[in-house]
Amino acid sequence: MKKYIFVLFAMLMAPLVSAAPEFKEGVEYKVVQETASSKPVVTEFFSYVCPHCYSFQPLMSKLEQRVPDLVLKKVPVSFLGREMGPVLQRAFGAAELLKVEEQLTPVMFDRIHRQKKMPNDLADIKAVFIANGVAEKDFDGVINSFALNGMVAQYDKLTERFEVHGTPTIIVKDKYELNMSEIGSEERFYQVVEYLLSLK
Repeated sequence: MKKYIFVLFAMLMAPLVSAAPEFKEGVEYKVVQETASSKPVVTEFFSYVCPHCYSFQPLMSKLEQRVPDLVLKKVPVSFLGREMGPVLQRAFGAAELLKVEEQLTPVMFDRIHRQKKMPNDLADIKAVFIANGVAEKDFDGVINSFALNGMVAQYDKLTERFEVHGTPTIIVKDKYELNMSEIGSEERFYQVVEYLLSLK
């Protein structure tokens, strides 16, 4: 009788075991810092000029829906976009300070990648902000402000700290970097992130 009970238990457990994700360090992710954040934080290093970052935005939005307590951080890098790289980085920071980032980021991505209208200078950036409801005086008040300079310095510090050289780069809990080429699908992306968020 005990034998049959054991077999039945094994059969019931088999689907659970097979469904468990098997993610390995050095394959789907690597460790980039010794200490993990105690918060469920995911950091995305990105650039407005990066086509992969543009395509990646719906995944990040769905990730927020799947993980309700997720802290999602976006860090703009300055090394893409040539002379416009630092300008676009400041544009993101300005949007954050003006509390319009969620509105402006899709606009910037759409303008650059769908409309093929790459901003040529800060004046073009300013025009986009104004066209989307930001007062000219408000934009002028933040774009060269001490607060924005501090944010830009922090963006660069984080980019250097995690040795980011390409985008999008995804860091989970300040400790694990995803190997996007090994993940392979949208659902697997969510599973890997959720798995890493569960680690101590």
